[in-house]
Amino acid sequence: MKLRDWFRLLILSILFWLLVLEAIIFFNSTTFTDLIELVQTPYKETITSYDVGLRSEHWDDVRIARILQENVRVHCLVYMDRSDYKYGAQKAKHIEKSWGRRCNRLTIIDQRDIPLLHACRQIYVEFHNELDWLLVVYLDSYVVMENLRYLLAQYSPSEEIYFSAEHAVHVYAHVGQVSTTDYIFSSEALEQLATRNCLQNEIFLRECLTRMRKGPSEWLLPFDVPDALIPYSLRNNFWHWPCSLRVVYQNQSWESCFGGAVLYPYARAMQMYVLEFLLYHLRPYGHLTPLPELRSPNPLTNIASRPLNDQLAKLMYRSVRIICLVLTWPKKYMSGARAISETWGRHCNRVIYYGSSSGTTISGLEIVGLNASDTRSKLWGKTKAAFRHAYRNYGHEADWFYKADDDTYAVMENMRKLLKPYSPSNPIYFGSPFKLGSTLYMSGGAGYVLSKSAVELLNLGAAENCQPGDQGTEDYVMGKCLSLLEVQAGDSRDLLGRQRFFSLSLEHFLIPNRDDEGFWLQEYLYQTTGTGLECCSTYSISIHNVSPCEMHFLETILYKRRPYGLLAGHPPPRRLRKNRLRKQQFNF
Repeated sequence: MKLRDWFRLLILSILFWLLVLEAIIFFNSTTFTDLIELVQTPYKETITSYDVGLRSEHWDDVRIARILQENVRVHCLVYMDRSDYKYGAQKAKHIEKSWGRRCNRLTIIDQRDIPLLHACRQIYVEFHNELDWLLVVYLDSYVVMENLRYLLAQYSPSEEIYFSAEHAVHVYAHVGQVSTTDYIFSSEALEQLATRNCLQNEIFLRECLTRMRKGPSEWLLPFDVPDALIPYSLRNNFWHWPCSLRVVYQNQSWESCFGGAVLYPYARAMQMYVLEFLLYHLRPYGHLTPLPELRSPNPLTNIASRPLNDQLAKLMYRSVRIICLVLTWPKKYMSGARAISETWGRHCNRVIYYGSSSGTTISGLEIVGLNASDTRSKLWGKTKAAFRHAYRNYGHEADWFYKADDDTYAVMENMRKLLKPYSPSNPIYFGSPFKLGSTLYMSGGAGYVLSKSAVELLNLGAAENCQPGDQGTEDYVMGKCLSLLEVQAGDSRDLLGRQRFFSLSLEHFLIPNRDDEGFWLQEYLYQTTGTGLECCSTYSISIHNVSPCEMHFLETILYKRRPYGLLAGHPPPRRLRKNRLRKQQFNF
């Protein structure tokens, strides 16, 4: 073979292997993942049978909510479409165990057995003396009953009035087989519909409704927009998209939408239990949300307003100083990093965003460039550089340093509650403990918080004692490094043994048997976790894999508007602490 042919073969071989390398890089990129998500046929949720149980603690003052439940009697009618024959009955059971428990009476029907309008007439015949309002919703709706009663208490059930909202079916939503309309009828409106033969079919119903007063229905989150406006990446958590649309296209605030919402359409069964935990059990320590005034035609349901009470949270803010280090990358500057700056980042004593290059976003967010790679394989180098920069420039301002990703949500008041008994001069750190082989370390997704002494040891001793260079799985290498530096790993569980840092979304911890056997999480978790609603602490600290929209939802319900009439309570006294659940520290 001639030299020219050898040279040509060499060039072709090099080009071939370069193409193979490029293909491998592409197949492991987020772009490839997005492409697969785009071309795949959307799948509907698969519903299984499981029991999350009930919460053992009852700290809240629920007297106002109970007054409204007694005086604003709501009969809930949940209906299944004919297309729900496969999983509808199972999802109906999850409704019974979640928001349906707060109805005065709950009726669930299958339209294969009885038409919806016939069911409405039957409810009128059997229960018209026991209801003030009839709520008619599709199987995929999650209803915040306390907010619904707050809305309805401002009207008289003897008035001929109704509310309605249409929810269109969207191809990229994991739920919703058909377009639906949710209704709320006053007892007088229901009586008129039943006695005037308006419930024979949809045509008669719509004709009768034109002669009735329609109340403001925006809090039922009607949703019918072109599919082109909906990012396909949101289809797995479609329940928050109606509010996202109002914020992006209608200039509505997150607080006004999430804070006053009566129902969330397009909710998966698992998401209903996540909403149960977030709305009714999670709370920021030392922060009591305000209660709006309620003026009602019924004097028994007139409720005076109550102001915000965050004095304890402010005291903790001054006494437990935490600097937050958020690792981000250019693709997330305008989404994840911006959402953090508008939500939980405000509760840090200082928050610093670290990227691969310096810059200021359109929204004014300043990014500290570390001259480090954004690739996952080099996160160890980026993390070391971030701690070094924060300690050298802002170490005098902080007692603790919390590292988080740009898709993590943290409740800083709960972190201060955890850290308050510990001295920042003690080398210790907290997070969600994983174990691989003999190495104990804290999950990077949930974030981990280091005392000032631990950060000082890290900056002084990492170069000599820890893995050199930038390569390495960040959280695992950090765990090995802190072990060599004799930094203790604290136990972050609460007094009842429940977790406070979550390395994945809450579904993985709340839903029993949610993950397939052999799923990596159970192999890595160092501490066993409870199941169902007892899995997670009332004062949980961080959640991973949280979208920007969900960050705004959490910020609203935690700090601005809880379900109406629920006033946050306090933990039990220390004497109820069990010896086996006393605070521990794990020595490496």
